[in-house]
Amino acid sequence: MSRLPAAHTPGPGTSTGVNVPPDDAAAQHLPDPSGFQVEGLDLSSPRLSEKYGTVVLGLSPFNSFYSTETVTALCRSAAVSFPDVHVVLPGAPESALRYISAGKEPRRAVLRSKRVIHDMRNVARRTLADCGVPDTDSRVHVLTRFAAHPRYREIRARVENAYRTQAPMREAVRAMTRTALATSTDAEPTPAQIEDNARYIFAESPLLLDATGVLGRPSALFVYHRRVPVYDVVAAGRVPGLTVGTGHVLSVLTDERNDHDDDPR
Repeated sequence: MSRLPAAHTPGPGTSTGVNVPPDDAAAQHLPDPSGFQVEGLDLSSPRLSEKYGTVVLGLSPFNSFYSTETVTALCRSAAVSFPDVHVVLPGAPESALRYISAGKEPRRAVLRSKRVIHDMRNVARRTLADCGVPDTDSRVHVLTRFAAHPRYREIRARVENAYRTQAPMREAVRAMTRTALATSTDAEPTPAQIEDNARYIFAESPLLLDATGVLGRPSALFVYHRRVPVYDVVAAGRVPGLTVGTGHVLSVLTDERNDHDDDPR
């Protein structure tokens, strides 16, 4: 796994945490608000970066909301003020399960998933590099990168155990997988299909619950395109043995373009 980088030095027009009004020349280079709202503020607002320091963008390559244009705009907006930007994408092995459940041959399903993830990863890396973010390979993560990470493994094991033993976690995971499969298959998902696809949720849960611990950051704002039941039940204290990581907050991205319901992941 690549070594996680330190926060990059903000460039011109980027918030440094100091409330100094920009001069006229600098103001001309500040981009217009992106329209991406988090906690009632534009994602590029210096107030968000001052509060959290690190932003983690969770991308779903199989959701039509995340078009190339939207991913580009999202990465640019985050890079305006956040000194430390990370992007997280799912891994191909778990992503392929949705295609397999729909009847696609496993090898072709994995290849298709790899291609879709690779294309979006390149868009995010290229956009962040264009914004002056260094070492983008170590900032744009596919979840398989963390397979051997101790904190990642610990949280995933706890989520899987809670799925087997705690009704709130089981209901949250099943609700997410059932809705996703309903858009991929022609019939109501079977219990076996839901069980198989639960691995997708297990894989992404460590970053959804503790990006600070996995990425080694004191605080982080994880931005996702909709509510995450797994996060909600843990944050509400309904799953014994699991808590949201210290300094970690998950907030929902709101935007007029975010009205697609074809994949809840």
